[in-house]
This record gives sequence, structure tokens and C-alpha cells, in this order.
Amino acid sequence: MNAGVDLVQAYLHLNGYFTITELPVIRETRRGYEEVTDLDILAVRFPWAAFTIPGGNPGPEDDLSLALDQALIPANGLVDVIIGEVKAGKARINERLRSRDALLTALRRVGFAPDVQLADGVEDLLRRGRTELSGSDGQARCQVRILAFGEGQSGPRSGYHVLSLKHVAGFVERYLDRYHRVLKPSDLPESALGILHLLRKVR
Repeated sequence: MNAGVDLVQAYLHLNGYFTITELPVIRETRRGYEEVTDLDILAVRFPWAAFTIPGGNPGPEDDLSLALDQALIPANGLVDVIIGEVKAGKARINERLRSRDALLTALRRVGFAPDVQLADGVEDLLRRGRTELSGSDGQARCQVRILAFGEGQSGPRSGYHVLSLKHVAGFVERYLDRYHRVLKPSDLPESALGILHLLRKVR
């Protein structure tokens, strides 16, 4: 995994997302099966996900809830699915990621909605960079977003949204500084977080 993907994965974990990195997109061709691209980041977050530290008393009243990045977390109360591309340079979306094969692979891997919904979802993603899907019971809903992480101003683009790596790195740094006393007893598992956390321990 490259350093940029590792950093973005750490950022998403701190914000309550479950992630898969470098998911291969495979299709059949006349020469056999080939990997046409991979998805840098596929992430899922449930609406009330939180990282809490229990306090000394029974019950949640004195628990510490660690901060979330409101620039990332949707306010609509839906399950949030991110299909992400990570670039060390200018934030952009690889055209192969914006293919029907890649987007369908991502939606099927998440498995939130039946196949009958996915064709329309893929077309929405190609047009707008976002879509909403309903679960098989018609009640639970999720939103799916295409995000590009890299250099440049955060904000909407044509068919996707940009979140700058500078913003991502700044959030991770501030988070580890703010909660150093709380997290110090732990060895954080992700390599990016683990190294940054270790540097703070040995200062």
C-alpha cells in the first residue's frame, strides 16, 4: 500500500469507517481474465459510528467521545459509502475508476442493495458522483460518493468531490496531538497512525 492510501485509510478509520484498500477490478476479455484497475479506497460508515473511551462510572454519562471531521461526515443520517481515489499530486479520478465495471464491482462488494437497483446507481455515479440506494426491505438507505484525495482545494468537481490530502493530514495530526494522553497506552495498528503515534510517545 502506498503512503497516500495508508494516510487516507487512517483518516477514515478515525472517523468511523470500515475500509478496503486496493480492491481489484477484474473482467473477462478475449485473452482471458484481466485486472483492469483497482479501487484505492472503498469505505463504509454507519450513521452513529463513534470512538468512545469509557469513563470511570458505569454507563455512558462520563464516556469520552473522540472528535469526528464534520467536513467528511454527512449530516443526513444515512449509511455512507465512499469510493475513493488517492493521488500524491493533483486530486483527480482515474477514468478506469469511473467505468461501469469498476463502479459495479464497488457496489456489489458493499452489498447494500440488490442487483436490480445497481444499474441506476452506477448511472447516477457516472453523472453526478453520488447516488442513494435502498436496502432490500426498502427502509434502510445509503448514499454512495466518489471522492478524490490529493493536492488542490477541497470541494465539488464535475462528477466527484475533492478532499485535499493537506486537510486529511492536518486532521490526523491534530487528532493525535489532542488525544495523545488518551491513546498513549495503545499501539495503533495502521502503519501511518502507528508511526505518527510512536513519534509522539518518544518525544
